[in-house]
Amino acid sequence: MLENLKSLTHFNPFKRYHVIKVITPTLKPAKHSHVDKIIALSHRLRDAHVIWQTAENASLTDNAYTTWKFCVLLHKVLRLGPKEVIHDSSDYFSLIQSSSIHWEKQNNLTYYCIAAYWKVLYGRIWFLCNYGNFTNNLDCDASHIDDYGENCRISLLMDIFDYQEHLNGLLFIVLSALDVQSLINSGDSRQTFFLAQALPNAVSDSDTLYGYAYLLVKSLRLQLPPATSADLYTRFSSIYTIVQEIFDQISFMQMNFGNLFDIPKFTTTLCLDIPQVALQEPTAPSLMDC
Repeated sequence: MLENLKSLTHFNPFKRYHVIKVITPTLKPAKHSHVDKIIALSHRLRDAHVIWQTAENASLTDNAYTTWKFCVLLHKVLRLGPKEVIHDSSDYFSLIQSSSIHWEKQNNLTYYCIAAYWKVLYGRIWFLCNYGNFTNNLDCDASHIDDYGENCRISLLMDIFDYQEHLNGLLFIVLSALDVQSLINSGDSRQTFFLAQALPNAVSDSDTLYGYAYLLVKSLRLQLPPATSADLYTRFSSIYTIVQEIFDQISFMQMNFGNLFDIPKFTTTLCLDIPQVALQEPTAPSLMDC
C-alpha cells in the first residue's frame, strides 16, 4: 500500500505529500502540521478532489488505519476548509457508501467505528449541501429563525435530528471500542489515542447542533398542535439525553487519560418538562454567539 501511495505524488505533489503522510497505514496518529497544511491548501486551491483522489487510489477498503485516518482528516477539512470542499466531497457519495458497507460487514469493533464515521461524514456533507446558509462548522445566523416558514423549520429540525443520531452512533461505538477500563489495565494508550481522534469534532458538532435544535423546538412548540409539539420535543429530549450521557462518559475517560486528547465541553442541560416548564437557555459558549 505504501508503494501505491508514493506513486501518486506526480500530480499536485505538495498537497498529495501531506495527504499521504496523514493516511499512512500505521497506528500512529497523523501530525497536526500535515493536517494544517492540507486545510491551508484547500483554502488556497478551493478544491478537495486531490484529497479524495489520493485516498481513493490508496483504497479505502484495504487498510483500517488508512481509512480511519482519512475519515478523521476529512471531518477536519469539512469543518475548517472552504465551502468548495463540501460540494467536491458530494461527488464521492458512492465511494463513501461502498466503503461504509464494506467495513460494516467485518466482525470487529474498530471496523464498525469506520462504518459509523462514514455515515457521519455522508450526513454532514448532505446536510451542508442542502442548507447553504450554514457554514462548514455548522454556524448560521439564527437571529431570524422565527421568520422561516413552519415547514422549513420542521424539515431543518428533522435533518438536525438525523445528523445528530449519526453522531450518537459514532460516539457510542467509539466509546465501546475504546473499552476504557481494559485499556487502563493494559497500559496501552495507543489505540485509545488513535480512535479518540474522532471525538473532538463529533462533540463540537453535537454542541453546535444542540443550540439550533433547541431554538427550533422553542420556536415551533407554540405554533404547532400540542400532540405534534410533544412529539418533536420527545425526540429532541431522547436524542440529547443520550448525548449528555455520552459526554459524561467522555469526561470520565479524560480524567483517566489526562491530556491524551482535548475534547470540547458540552455544557448544555435539558429541561425535560416542556411545555409545562419553560426551556432553559443554552449555556454553551458556542451557542451564546448565535
